[in-house]
Amino acid sequence: MKISRFSVVAGLCLVCCLLLAEERPIPASTLVMANPEPFTDPTRAITVTADNPEFSIRLKSNPTTGYRWYLKALPSTWLEVLGEDYVPSNTTAVGAGGEETWHFKVLPEGFKARMLLSIEFVSVQAWNMKGANTTQSFYVATESKE
Repeated sequence: MKISRFSVVAGLCLVCCLLLAEERPIPASTLVMANPEPFTDPTRAITVTADNPEFSIRLKSNPTTGYRWYLKALPSTWLEVLGEDYVPSNTTAVGAGGEETWHFKVLPEGFKARMLLSIEFVSVQAWNMKGANTTQSFYVATESKE
């Protein structure tokens, strides 16, 4: 029996996806399609298609405390960071927070098979990376072209 190179790569991709989503598998009923609004609910995976490969994730943030969001884990084989921006809340209160939005694009390789990718953020102070922190994971489901 001859095994094609594609089968081996697809199998490895599946194993990697399962390892990335190890602790909290996302039921199919919690998938939502990508739309222009940034994604904010970590309990629902966002579904991305080859026709609409870009999406954004919005996180509450307060850099006045020194804390900001950093990427802790990103499957860079399939995802690319397009940028990030911060918008302060609409208040004059000192020390008020705002929202940090990260923009991503699923690369063409991410659509060769159906995948569940994990993006993990950590909120820490830049000068104290080993101090108190908060982590937040988001899941991205890709729909294959076939």
